[in-house]
Parts: sequence; C-alpha cells; structure tokens
Amino acid sequence: MKQRILPYLAIAAVLISSHSIAQKNTAFAVTGESKGNFTWNVIREIDLATGEVIRTVYDPSVKKSVNYKLTSGLNKGNSFLSSATGSGVAAAAFDALHNRLYFTCMRSNTLMYFDLGSSDLNVVIDDNPAFNTGNKVDEANIITRMAFASDGVGYAITNDGKSLIRFTTDQKPSVTNLSELIDGKKNGTMSIHAQCSSWGGDMVGDAYGNMYLVTYRNHIFKLNPKTRIADYLGQLKGVPPEFTSNGMVVNNNGELIVSSATLSNNYYKVNISTLEATAINKNENEVYNSSDLANSNLLYQKKGDADKIVWSEVKGNEAVSVYPNPTTNRTFTVKFDKVPAGRYNLVLTDASGRNVITKPLNIALPGQTEKVSLPRTSAGGMYLIKLTGGNKKVFYNDKLIVQ
Repeated sequence: MKQRILPYLAIAAVLISSHSIAQKNTAFAVTGESKGNFTWNVIREIDLATGEVIRTVYDPSVKKSVNYKLTSGLNKGNSFLSSATGSGVAAAAFDALHNRLYFTCMRSNTLMYFDLGSSDLNVVIDDNPAFNTGNKVDEANIITRMAFASDGVGYAITNDGKSLIRFTTDQKPSVTNLSELIDGKKNGTMSIHAQCSSWGGDMVGDAYGNMYLVTYRNHIFKLNPKTRIADYLGQLKGVPPEFTSNGMVVNNNGELIVSSATLSNNYYKVNISTLEATAINKNENEVYNSSDLANSNLLYQKKGDADKIVWSEVKGNEAVSVYPNPTTNRTFTVKFDKVPAGRYNLVLTDASGRNVITKPLNIALPGQTEKVSLPRTSAGGMYLIKLTGGNKKVFYNDKLIVQ
C-alpha cells in the first residue's frame, strides 16, 4: 500500500518514539587493558560526567566465546579471529537505532560491529571492497574517524582525508567511497589532508546534517558530507600542551567531550562556539586514555533547538510520511524521516476543527515511527494532521482519510 508523503521540510535528526532510547550522558570508549596502556582493544562504556567506567563491553583477555558472522554468509564460524578488535581500534561509531557499535581495526579493511542487543557476544563483519582504503602499513590509509550523521548514515574518514566512506545500516547495507575531502576556501595552510594538522582524532554529527572533526593536534573542521567540503574552524584552547584529541562525542547537554590517547588525567568538554576546553572534573580524576569515543548524541540537539531553526533555509519533501492513507481500521503510522531535533506535539483534528488526538513527541534519533489509533467513537471522513513545536508553530500538516 502506498505511503502518502507530507510535502514540507527535511533537515537533520529524527523522531524518537515513546519507546526509544533518549539522549544519554554515556559513551563507548576504546581503551587499553589498563590506564596508560596503548593496545586499544578493550571496549568500555563510560560516564561522560565523571569519566568513570560503567561496564566493559569487550576485553579480549577475558575468555568469552565470540560469535563471528560475515554478511556475505561465507563464514559463520566462532573462532576465525583471535580477537574482535585485532591490532587495535581507532575509529568507532554507535548506531542507537539498531543498538550496534560499529568499528574497524587499524590494520583491517573490513567494517565490523558489536551487536549490543544480543545476550551473546556477536560480531558482524562486512567485507565490502568499498571499505578497503589500501595498504594499512601506510598510516595515511588508516581509518581513524567514524560517526553517524543525523539521518542515520555512517561516515568514516582516513587519516589523509583521501577517502570519505559512507555506509548504511538497513536491511540491505551499502558501503560507498565518496572520494576525498575538499579543503574550504578559507583553510589556507590548515589543510584537511596535512599530517601536521588533520590526521587522527574523531568526529561527531550535528542536528543539521553536518559532521565536526577533531584531529589529534586539537584542530576542528566542519564537514559537509554531501559536498565533501571541510572548513577549518580553529584549534582547541585550554587543553594541556601534551594533550592529543583522539576521541570525541557529545554529552546530554550538547557539549563536545574529547579524550586523549596520551593522557589519563581527565576528559575535556568543549564549547563549540569559542573552542574553549575545560576539564570535566575540577580536581584531576584519573580516567582511561582512549583512542576513540562513540555515542549517538548530536551537536545542537537540545530541548527547544527545533524552535531556533531558520525554517526558510530548510528544503525537501520527505520529512514525514503517513501510512496507510486512507486507513480502514482507524490505525495509522507516522514516520518522521528528517525532522529537526526537539519537542513536538502531534495533533489530529476532525473536519470541524475539534482536537481528536494530541500526542507529545521527542525527536532525536533516525528512523523512528509513531503508531496512532483513533478513538473508537471517531467517525470516518477527513482529518488534519499537524506537527507543532514548543512555540505552537505548525511545521507540518496534511490530510488523513479514515474509511
């Protein structure tokens, strides 16, 4: 049955329904076996407010059976890898929609993920050749930055910025090498390809579809995945001279958090407007030095942000879809494909303008749907669906036919 598309806006970030995971103040950290270690093969979940470890997701030194599966179906064995994290991991990204932690080993040419929704330790391996960026003996070819954009699409970047890889996580996952990044016109000597300024680090997505990249030398670039243009923003201020930025995520307050592979005394939060960095703990608190951080939070994704959007700049026609339409059983589904992050109300009114349903929503993660059932007393006919923000402004409206 055809879905009816509501003809309006489309920008970053998407609906999280009432049963979905809300924005959390935690992150997955790639660490060594102990603080100060540089093996980068242990995955831990940490509290971003304190840096404390909440749990250990994977530690190769702990003898636990790991189930490996190739997406090609060529190998479904349990032991063809000695360690899931192999020679070490410098790039990871969390897919909250499917509860998966994607990653790639530094010497590997495959995309992998931990299935965190399983009670068993399952690792799925995608050996798509498009993820192969060349001989990993050359550090330029190593993927060190990975994150999901607001539309649920993953991106990975090599050290030298010569490969921007796009990957999807749906039922038919795809991997595409989009070619190299392009320096912004005002970058000057701060090239996205230069080893001295742009190698290593991590990246995060924002609520508008952009990506922000921090390098190990503490430089920040803003990336547009569609144009591949990387604009230089500046260098972090306030971090110790020996601090290298190797992991970056967003906390539940919309602030950047960076970790270092070289120091284990503190994590730092960063004001994206000023690039000022401050330690998350006033008194130095020993934390795991980390080669990478990953969570699903988006920059600028805070309560009320939806009302700050410049709506005249928003374009597209696939922001919201309603199906089935017409509906014959008084039940329909609303899918929010691309809607700005924030608080909303879904309002359904009948032909006389009387409110039939008002449902509060929190928009945060991609691909979520909301199932709506009309009251039993509701008559057939035409209804109007509206999506309103906190300021009562109507962002979407269209007709629903009930037969």
